[in-house]
Amino acid sequence: MNYQRRRFLQILLVGGSTVAVSACVGGSGDGNPLNNPPAPNLNPAPDLGDAPADILAMELPLSPGPLMSIGPLENSGVDGILIPPEFEIRRVAVSGLTSSTAIPLPSLGLINYPWHIFPDGGAVFDLDDGGWIYVSNSEITPAGGVGVLRFNRDGEITDSYPILRNTRQNCAGGPTPWQTWLSCEEVPDGRVYECDPLGTPDTARELPALGIFNHEAVAVDLTTKTLYLTEDSGSGRLYRFRSGGMTVSINGKPGLDMDNGILEVLEIEGFEAGAYQQDLVEARTVKRVRWVPVQSPDRPQSQARSEIEIATGAGAPGTVFKGGEGIWIQELPEGQRPQVSGANNPLRAVVYFACKGDNRVYALDIDNDLIEVVFDNEQLIAPDTPFDDVDNITISPMGDVIVAEDGDAMRLMVMNPNGPSKILLQIPGGGSELTGPAFTGNGRFLYFSSQRGNAAGPGVPGLGITYELTIPERFRAG
Repeated sequence: MNYQRRRFLQILLVGGSTVAVSACVGGSGDGNPLNNPPAPNLNPAPDLGDAPADILAMELPLSPGPLMSIGPLENSGVDGILIPPEFEIRRVAVSGLTSSTAIPLPSLGLINYPWHIFPDGGAVFDLDDGGWIYVSNSEITPAGGVGVLRFNRDGEITDSYPILRNTRQNCAGGPTPWQTWLSCEEVPDGRVYECDPLGTPDTARELPALGIFNHEAVAVDLTTKTLYLTEDSGSGRLYRFRSGGMTVSINGKPGLDMDNGILEVLEIEGFEAGAYQQDLVEARTVKRVRWVPVQSPDRPQSQARSEIEIATGAGAPGTVFKGGEGIWIQELPEGQRPQVSGANNPLRAVVYFACKGDNRVYALDIDNDLIEVVFDNEQLIAPDTPFDDVDNITISPMGDVIVAEDGDAMRLMVMNPNGPSKILLQIPGGGSELTGPAFTGNGRFLYFSSQRGNAAGPGVPGLGITYELTIPERFRAG
């Protein structure tokens, strides 16, 4: 379907939307999926007012960043990786080794922590001394966890160490505004762990209140004291945890209380209780959402949903998002927050999240409870080359939404919301996943990994390579 025809059909569909939903209240489970009384509403959802649905925005007012102006890719000379002109790339770690030259750890004096295998989700934390830290999950069982590369202000690696050990399938996660890392276990009874990038494995702690399910990634909106979480399952949901308030974090800084709060799942209006938006044109049209309490939040959610379906003959709460993957929040600066047609609040913060089961990227307007698909495989990146298995997401300081790809093509995409996107980088050959994309605070460096390496790279095939991409200054204006 061409772009103009898609826009015309969206206009027709918007007129058929129904009225706004009211704010919901939370609840907690006692093990019985049919007996869960409501709990206090700690952070009420925003009042959407009485704006008629037929004037809702056809699309959220989203804009791409400066990386949309990159040129065609060319060979970098490093492991066959293709990058735009003016960009530079280097290896910074190989499983069992570290440094861009792949020197064994003893030669560097970094003997305590060989770089882990199967590097996955990651983030960057800027330090007061001008350096920074890149954290990276290890997606293995049973000896998963999180490792760190520490850089000085000149970009030299000065240390490498673990901050979480002996967890399972640590896939993605997310950074917090108070400078800790939330690492997610991608197993049916998976948990989230909070880690201090400057700490040790002993300082990490488990966060069962964030739910028991196939965790993939998490993002934090401090303004509303809310965490958003994806579930990597064919029948997965999008969750939010509304914290009861603030507390002292594991690094001694003020952070959200992640032990006390309400866990909820998102329902798109018209697609409640286990329904799925099959039709792409409809999914691309802005819809209203509401949040409903998770049933039995202290139990594995796949089991709880199955029991609800058997007991009631109906679907369990929540719209289905197939194979939830990366998630990241973009908060727009004051003075640059456009009004959303049909909604009371300007666009302050957007949650972007990817679903590999249908190769879609969604945008959720937090303050107005609105959602739409902003990327799918009809928005071809190159002729006859659809994006395959969307995975991790990150957002640059300049506002570029970067989506990683698994599968055969293995690319990092610069997403253009509701329009044709571009390729930032490609590793030919396939057989791996691009994981852990994360920018430094100044936007100069982008870190990522090829989770299982590639034939052209160093080290033992299948163990993973972590890279650093340098972004030219002219693409860092924003």
